[in-house]
Amino acid sequence: MTTKLYHSIHELTQTSLVKAGISLRSGGVSTTPFTSLNLALHVGDDPAAVLRNQQCFSDSTGIKTLKYCNQIHSDTVINADKIPHSGWLADQQSTSEIIGDALISTQPDVTLGVFTADCVPIFILDIATPVIGIAHAGWRGTYTRIAVKTILEMKTNFGTDTENCIIHLGPSIQKCCYEVSPELLKQFIDRFGKDVHNGQCLCLQSANLCQLVDAGVPHDSISISPNCTACNTDDFYSYRVEGGQTGRMLSFIQLI
Repeated sequence: MTTKLYHSIHELTQTSLVKAGISLRSGGVSTTPFTSLNLALHVGDDPAAVLRNQQCFSDSTGIKTLKYCNQIHSDTVINADKIPHSGWLADQQSTSEIIGDALISTQPDVTLGVFTADCVPIFILDIATPVIGIAHAGWRGTYTRIAVKTILEMKTNFGTDTENCIIHLGPSIQKCCYEVSPELLKQFIDRFGKDVHNGQCLCLQSANLCQLVDAGVPHDSISISPNCTACNTDDFYSYRVEGGQTGRMLSFIQLI
């Protein structure tokens, strides 16, 4: 039986405008602690293994050209239509020189991607233009409203209206597992309201939902994955559970 390599984001793909999904951790050749379908070159894995994983994933998904950022937990959004593709199935040592944590595009057949292992991958589709966006939102990006800033860049560059956006928050660490300091929790409660906490645990999903609704995205146009990466390390990588050394999933979106 063929191992399933990725989970398709049905909430977006049912529009027939995009291909979107998130890789799973099984089906690759990387060894411990990156077992097994690690797709990121920047985490210390054997580059030859990563390249084989990327080739396998490319064969499974049809991804040929990938644009991604050197992620630094910022609120920087990149117009991917102005940058070249970034070392996918190319030089094994190459990494993106574009620094940021979100990308937007109107180009068909070019894939945008972010790498995660607990942070929230945020998929954005403007069905009217159409335009796509994808963001990497850890607690820093969430706090500085990277999701909303991605949509604002889509509006500035391409005329996106928030009412035309469909958004999905992909698998990530959730309020059952994401314990943080009292100081950080208070900052989030003060900014986004009491729904962002579960005891001493932070709910990044609620914080992102709050900012998106406040920005004018219809509530029923936002969906949230029920999958917690920390609870399900058979399917997903978890930076926190695995002690800070692990692989990365690739969340991707592409206009078709």
